[in-house]
Amino acid sequence: MAGIIRFLRHNPRIRRALGIAFLVIGVLGSLFPIVPGWPGYLVAIVLLGRRDRFLRRLHLLARFALRWLRKAPMPHLRGIGHWLSGQYLELRRAVVPRLIAFERHLDGP
Repeated sequence: MAGIIRFLRHNPRIRRALGIAFLVIGVLGSLFPIVPGWPGYLVAIVLLGRRDRFLRRLHLLARFALRWLRKAPMPHLRGIGHWLSGQYLELRRAVVPRLIAFERHLDGP
């Protein structure tokens, strides 16, 4: 494992390509019920880094979609938006500290 981390640390282009590939796997996993999408998302975030411009824009797009759902004109969409926003906050509070710790380990000294 240490060899893989060292290899990825010194090859940022390969790290980015793998990150985007895992992001695509995460999206496909979200669309199709055969494979879960969240492992692909987590690996993509770790490989690309939380400060990656592409990931930040996708995150903003998702937040705008949640905001739109919460303010939707139809009551059932508003309910879905409030529920999804709560799920988003719970997941973010659980995952972000662990991602930060793993990123520090990956980037290391």
